[in-house]
Amino acid sequence: MYTSEFQTIFAYAKDKTDETEILLSSGNSFSVKINEQNVESFNYSDSKGIGVRVIKDGKVGYAYTEKFEEETFKRIVDEAIENAKYTEEDDVIIMENYPENTNSPNVYSEALDKVDVLNKIELAKDLEKYAKQSDKRVFNVPYAVFGDGKSYSRVANSKGLDREDIQNYAYAFVGALSAENDDKRMGVEFHITRDFGEFDAKKMAEASVKKSTDLLNGNPAESGKYAVVFNNEMMATMLATFSGIFNAKSVQEGRSLLKGKIGQKIANEKVTIVDDNLHPDGFATSSYDNEGYPTERTILIENGVLKSFLHNTITAKKDGVRSTGNGSRTYKGTLGISTSNFLIETGEYKEADLFTKHDKIIEIVSLQGMHSGANSISGDFSLGAQGFLWENGKRQHSLKPFTVSGNFLQMLSGVEAIADNFKFDMSSNGASSILIKELNISG
Repeated sequence: MYTSEFQTIFAYAKDKTDETEILLSSGNSFSVKINEQNVESFNYSDSKGIGVRVIKDGKVGYAYTEKFEEETFKRIVDEAIENAKYTEEDDVIIMENYPENTNSPNVYSEALDKVDVLNKIELAKDLEKYAKQSDKRVFNVPYAVFGDGKSYSRVANSKGLDREDIQNYAYAFVGALSAENDDKRMGVEFHITRDFGEFDAKKMAEASVKKSTDLLNGNPAESGKYAVVFNNEMMATMLATFSGIFNAKSVQEGRSLLKGKIGQKIANEKVTIVDDNLHPDGFATSSYDNEGYPTERTILIENGVLKSFLHNTITAKKDGVRSTGNGSRTYKGTLGISTSNFLIETGEYKEADLFTKHDKIIEIVSLQGMHSGANSISGDFSLGAQGFLWENGKRQHSLKPFTVSGNFLQMLSGVEAIADNFKFDMSSNGASSILIKELNISG
C-alpha cells in the first residue's frame, strides 16, 4: 500500500540526503456511548499521515504531513533537511535493512472489521440494560461503551528496508454506580478482543455491578503495615506506572532508579518481568518497531535479577548492545522508546490461596492518583485505594477509601506469591494477582 507515495519521497531525497526513512501510519477508530438506552455519543474518525527522518552530514531531521500530494512530499524532505541543521544531539543514527521477523502472530481479524455497526450499538445498550437490571442499588451507569479500531503502518528506508503491519481490536467497558446508606461506589468491567463473539454483555454488566456493590458500607481501615494483595487489574496498573524505569534512554540520562543495576537482584526470585512484542494475545503486538527493527520477547527481570532495558537502535549503540525492537515514534514525532505487551509472568497459585498466607491481608481492587502519587524516578508511591480486609483466608468486609504507600522496588522484593489469573488491561499491560509481604496502609 502507498507505493507511489514512498517512491516519490525516496526519488526526491536520493541526492539531497545521506539516508532517508519514511514512516506512514493510517487507521480508523469507532466508539459509541449509551445513556438511558439512547446514543449519547457516536464517534468515527480516520487518520493518515506520513513522516520522514533524514540524516544529513551526520545530523538528523524530522518533518511530516497529513496532506498526500507530490509537492507536499517534496516539501517535508526539504523541511527535514533544514531541521537537521539545528540538531544539537550527537546521537549516532543508524538505518539498515534489518532482517525479517519470522515469528510474528496474526493480529488482524477480517471478521471483526465486518461486524455491523448496529450490533456494536446493541452491545453497548445491553451493557447498560443488564447493569441496571442486576441490582436495585444501581442508580446510574455512567459508562456503557463499545469501541474498535484498525491501524496500518509502513516503514521503509534508503538502505532497502520495507515493512508493513496491520492490526485491529475491539473493546467494551461498563461502569456501574451503586448506593446504600449514603455510601456510593463505582465498579468497572472491561474486555478487549479481536473476536466480537467473545463479548458477553450480561456477564460484563453483572461483574461491574458486583464490583460496585461489594465495596458498599465499608469500615475504616486501621492504619499500619499489612500484607497486601493487588488484584490482577491493579497489579497491571502498578506495573504500567513504573514502566519508564526500564527505558534505556531514561537510564542513560540518570532518570531511572535502575541505573547501574544490570545483573543485580532487585526483586524476589518469583518475579519475572517481560516486554513481549510478539505475544499472541497482546494488543501491542507487532513484528517490527517504528524503525523497522525486528521485535522480540525481552526479559527485563528474570527470577528477580535485572537483565536488560528497553532499547531503540540509538540507545543500544550507546550501551553496546542490540536494540530490543522498542523504537517508537509517530509520523509526527521524534524517535523514542515504548513498551509493547508489558507484563509480569503468571504464577502457580489460585487467587484464593494468596489470602491464606497471612492472618490479615488487605486486598486492593481500585487505585487513584497514579500520576500525582507515584514518583517514577525514586520509585516511591502514595495512592488512594479501595479494597477489602481478609482474615484467616476469608473476606471480612469492604474498607472505606484509604491510602497505600511504599516503594516499587521494595514492593517487588516483597513479593511472596503470584496467582495464575493473568489479565491484560486495555493498554496491554498484564499481570496476575500478587501478594506483597508488607506495605503501609493509612485509613
